[in-house]
Amino acid sequence: MKSFILLGLSCIGLFFVITGCSKKSSAQTETKMQLVTAAPWKYDTAGIDLNGDGSIDESLPSGTIPTCVLDNTLTFNSDSTGQEDEGAVKCDSTNQTTAFTWSFNASQTVINFPDSLFGSFGGAVNITSLTTTQLHVEKAVTQSGLTFNVAIYFKH
Repeated sequence: MKSFILLGLSCIGLFFVITGCSKKSSAQTETKMQLVTAAPWKYDTAGIDLNGDGSIDESLPSGTIPTCVLDNTLTFNSDSTGQEDEGAVKCDSTNQTTAFTWSFNASQTVINFPDSLFGSFGGAVNITSLTTTQLHVEKAVTQSGLTFNVAIYFKH
């Protein structure tokens, strides 16, 4: 009987040692501010979201985004400033970087750019996805009387 009790206590003790010493998950959910400011964002792809679900349904017409913009990077700082870097292919040969300001809305689902970035993308831009490696943004654009959602995907 004593051996069963000792065995039981040993098992319980071993259980507490194993569970007490096991590493707890340190993967805490990063805030949107931490995600957006972690590293510079590079252009990945762009297109038209026909049904408003945050996914690209059709490619943009060729030349919509100037080639000189496709290698640009955007760096967001936590003080609501940022920098657009022209990359190797420059739209303006006299300027490598352009400072900008930005802000989240209250729910951090929209980024507001007072100035145009990445070609002519500016104003209130909806965030459709933000992860450690992807930033997907979308904006309703009206052209020739037609309104459609332009989505731009960035990556690290």
